[in-house]
Amino acid sequence: MTMDTPEGTTQAQEAELVARLQQGDRGALEQLYLRHVDRLYSLVFHQVGRNKSVAEDIVQETFLAALNSAGKFRGRSKFYTWLCSIAYHKITDFYRRQGREAKQTQLPSSIAAVDLEQIAESELTALSKIESQEAQQTVEQALSRLPLNYRQVLLFKYVEQIPVLEISLIMRRSPKSVEGLLTRARKTLRVSLAKLGEG
Repeated sequence: MTMDTPEGTTQAQEAELVARLQQGDRGALEQLYLRHVDRLYSLVFHQVGRNKSVAEDIVQETFLAALNSAGKFRGRSKFYTWLCSIAYHKITDFYRRQGREAKQTQLPSSIAAVDLEQIAESELTALSKIESQEAQQTVEQALSRLPLNYRQVLLFKYVEQIPVLEISLIMRRSPKSVEGLLTRARKTLRVSLAKLGEG
């Protein structure tokens, strides 16, 4: 099983399902839904303050939008990346309606799998003596304090392991802009980690 082809689905099988969806086959949507809903829900859930009902609504709206705009999917990215793009904008709309940005949300447990050295190499010296679980909690706390777009780009890159080119499609930014956002997000995370390490 690979990240982009859950439950053993090959890229060819996924492409066939997408083609059927574009021809109006709702059964294909159901199969795509079953393959991607858990992963998408987890991603959304941790971006809306772990609010179950909001996450469920956004995921449902995302799949409905995918059904209604299936003809616009050109295959420039993986289908899951396209779903992430739809969900990303629905999350942004949610916070715009709320008139505020996400604050103090809890991050997915899979953040533990992130190679911390990739994010904050030398700056983690202060955390080197901290127990593994405590270090993980510290990183989660630091991430939760980041602005929403910083948190999202780090999650896309290091948790979802989506390439920069595809993140650029999700966030509707140029690859160069995404790289810049990642640089700023990592820098802000390093500062946050350093402060927490001192505390």
